[in-house]
Amino acid sequence: MTEPAPGPRAVTTAEFDARVLDASRIRPVLVDFWAAWCAPCRMVAPLLERLAVEYAGRAVIVKVDADAEPAIGARYGVRSLPTLALFHDGQLVDALLGAQPEAALRALLERHIERPGDRERAAARTAATGGDVEGALTILKRLVASEPDRPEHYLALVDVLLEAGRLEDAAATIAHAPLVFEGDRGLELRRSRLAIGVVAAQSALAAAGSPQATIAAAALSFLAGGHADAVEAWLGVMHTHPADGRRAIPALLKAAFNLMGEEHELVGPYRRRLASMMH
Repeated sequence: MTEPAPGPRAVTTAEFDARVLDASRIRPVLVDFWAAWCAPCRMVAPLLERLAVEYAGRAVIVKVDADAEPAIGARYGVRSLPTLALFHDGQLVDALLGAQPEAALRALLERHIERPGDRERAAARTAATGGDVEGALTILKRLVASEPDRPEHYLALVDVLLEAGRLEDAAATIAHAPLVFEGDRGLELRRSRLAIGVVAAQSALAAAGSPQATIAAAALSFLAGGHADAVEAWLGVMHTHPADGRRAIPALLKAAFNLMGEEHELVGPYRRRLASMMH
């Protein structure tokens, strides 16, 4: 029986779900969307040939002729070639556009290939969910120490602390984030979650009926998923108690908008309302 040629295998529309989506549930699949007329595609092809052999068993690299299989490109919004699309667990999770250097291709693959600490991190999160917070923290602290270049370990440690209500520990952990993680979107989200969590923790201390009690109760609501109700309550405090509101609300709303995401349909209108109240 003839052995298949090394390097990326061509995948058709009929095969795509099985050879890409289903296969990506076992290991990451990198899809090279290319065309015969595309000069940058020809530039990146030898790199993909070599990486396909090197990463065999850990990742799969395939190629889709965008001209011969237009339905696949349309399905995933491919507009330029080459597009290098990374699938994992049946979903498109990452992509690079245009001819890329070998280092960028390796980085794309390495971000999604399972490494030894990944299963331990997942076990730690399961332990924390089951109530064994100390056990989870022990695992995560060891992972942070042994693989300090893995932000996912560090962020998981922060998440467990936040979810356990250990806000001072979470704050200290975030404050000592490695410089290489600065600017990381995940870290910024945890800072925002912490900012709202600190205010929510004051709900039991604030005098009933006070602006502070309303602000803290809204923070609790936000963390429980009541985003719109929480923001409305905070803006209400800005209107009825402007002095108290100006001290606390803008920072809370900044954190809330960060967690909600700029694409959220309410963030724009809420920003305009806050700006109107501030000026």
